[in-house]
Amino acid sequence: MNNYFHDLAVAFLFAACTMAHLTLRHWPGAPPPNLLRNLKAVAWFALAWIAVGGAIRAWHFQEFEWLPRAGTAQVPALIAKHILLFAITGWGLVSFTRLERRAKQGAA
Repeated sequence: MNNYFHDLAVAFLFAACTMAHLTLRHWPGAPPPNLLRNLKAVAWFALAWIAVGGAIRAWHFQEFEWLPRAGTAQVPALIAKHILLFAITGWGLVSFTRLERRAKQGAA
């Protein structure tokens, strides 16, 4: 069950990052304060769940997820997946930073 919720949290983080990026691109002027606050809440909750669930998942990885027939061939795929996910998180952080800056400029 932890794996399901961990993956769901990744999806929520990706959705929040995508919404921040799309808001930057298509919303003229400052975004509504509620939008930014809610997107940030979803992103932070998802990131916290990813960290906690990921630690649990990593701890039990060999017991529940390791595919013996794949052997060490699955390691490069896991590395590539995590590089991609860290890049998406960085992209989202940049989008949120820019969105916050725009919101502050609009409020001033």
